[in-house]
Amino acid sequence: MAISKKFLLGTVCSFLAAAPVAAQVEDATSEEEGFVSVIEKQPAVLFKIHDVIPIRDHEGKVTDCEFSATFYNRSDNNVNNVVLNLSWKDDAIANVVKFEKNLDQKKMQDENFNNNAGQFREPKSETEGLTSVTLNTNLTVPDLKAYRQVSVRTKIATDRCFLMVNNPTFKFNSCNVLSGKTTSVSLQNPTAACESLFKYVPANDPEYYREFKKVSFNEEKKAKVQAQQKKQDELKKIYDETVVNLSRAADIMGQIR
Repeated sequence: MAISKKFLLGTVCSFLAAAPVAAQVEDATSEEEGFVSVIEKQPAVLFKIHDVIPIRDHEGKVTDCEFSATFYNRSDNNVNNVVLNLSWKDDAIANVVKFEKNLDQKKMQDENFNNNAGQFREPKSETEGLTSVTLNTNLTVPDLKAYRQVSVRTKIATDRCFLMVNNPTFKFNSCNVLSGKTTSVSLQNPTAACESLFKYVPANDPEYYREFKKVSFNEEKKAKVQAQQKKQDELKKIYDETVVNLSRAADIMGQIR
C-alpha cells in the first residue's frame, strides 16, 4: 500500500515535536535526583564510612563498633596533618533527655510556686548522666596526595553501631592544605580550606559507588609498610655514604700528618 507524502510529513513532524519533550523529561529526572557533583567533577576530598561491624565480648554484649573510612582526594592539592572529629547524634536519647529536663523543671516550678522569685537551678536529666547524646570519635587521616585514596580501619567504644548508618557531622581538630604546585607553602587559613574541600558521601549518593577506587584496607596497609621500608632504606644509604666519606677524610688527615 502506498504511503502518501502528506502522511509521511505529518509523522516526521510529530516525531520532531516529541523529541524535545522527551529530552526535557530526561533532564528533569536527572535534576530531581539531586546528584550533580559526579558530572561537575569539582575539586573535593570525598570520604565515606563503610563496613561497620559490632564487636561483642565473651558474653555476647556489643562493646565496640569497628568501621572503615575511605578518603579520595579528587583535587590537585595535597592534604596532610588531618585529625577529623566525627559525630553522630542519637535523636532518641536527645528526646529522652529533653523530656526528663522538662519534667524536672516543672517539678521545681510546682514545689516553689509561692516562695521562689523565679531563680531555679538548671534542670537535670538522669539519662544524660548515664549516656551521651552524641557518638564522637577523632580520626587521624594519613597524608592525602592529589588524586590518591587512603583507607583507615578503626573502632569506637560504644554499643550504638546503628547510629553510624546516619550522616555524621564533622569538624577539624587540625588540617593543612598544600598547593599542588608547591608542597612547601600551605594555603592561608588551612582549616577553612579543609572545611570547603572535604565532602561526606552518604550511601544513597551515586558517588559512594562510582568515585571511590576499590582499594582494600590490607592493600593500603601494605603500601604504607612499603613506603616506610623505602624511607628506611634511603636513610641507611645516606648513613652508609656518610660513614664512607668520614673514613676517606680520616685517611686524608692521616696522610697529611
